[in-house]
Amino acid sequence: MSNELFNETLPPKTGRALIVRKDEVLRITDIEGQQVVDVAIFNANNYRDRLSLSYSTTRYAMQFSARRSGRPEPSVLMSKDYVTEGDVLMSTIYTPLMTIVRETPEPKGVHKVNQRMCNRRFYESFGLHGIEGCHEIISGIVAPYGIRPEDIPDTIDFFMNYHHDCASHAWVAEAPVSKPGDFVELRADTDCLVAISNCPEDHVSMINGGRCTPMRLQIFSAAA
Repeated sequence: MSNELFNETLPPKTGRALIVRKDEVLRITDIEGQQVVDVAIFNANNYRDRLSLSYSTTRYAMQFSARRSGRPEPSVLMSKDYVTEGDVLMSTIYTPLMTIVRETPEPKGVHKVNQRMCNRRFYESFGLHGIEGCHEIISGIVAPYGIRPEDIPDTIDFFMNYHHDCASHAWVAEAPVSKPGDFVELRADTDCLVAISNCPEDHVSMINGGRCTPMRLQIFSAAA
């Protein structure tokens, strides 16, 4: 890895906004294991252009026609339920924002890519009041950039073990698979504003293994 530009420990239940320039690499390390981070990404040149998980998980496949011509034809639009190494995180207007270049947890691709983040109303539905979720944390850290709470996109929640159970027709959250020191690396494909919430959920689920722990954030310069 090239020269380190930034290194900070993010305490539990807090957030941080970072500018990651094109070709720089952001590494998010789960220091103690089983901790989730919610990550919102904005084009730093246009904050209205922001992460789209729908576009990030969509792939166009090509298949060959059975006709004698043998010419390829587009198949149906396919949408994945996970992202992993090599996948590009796209924006609402198709801007490539960041590419996942490396992740160490096994199995790979265990991240949440298909729901909103936790928030006050989520906790109130369990009879818990006065608790701020990832939405409130991210709202606070992007406010200085003029971004309103209602303009925050769905986040990618790294290390969150969230999968579909076909038998119950429901999404299930279980303890993360990440171990101490596991990390994910994201290379910026354009200048990005990255807003990170160290998920505060230790009230109603095992999303963070039942306890909230610190994360390490590092930025490395572009490879020579």
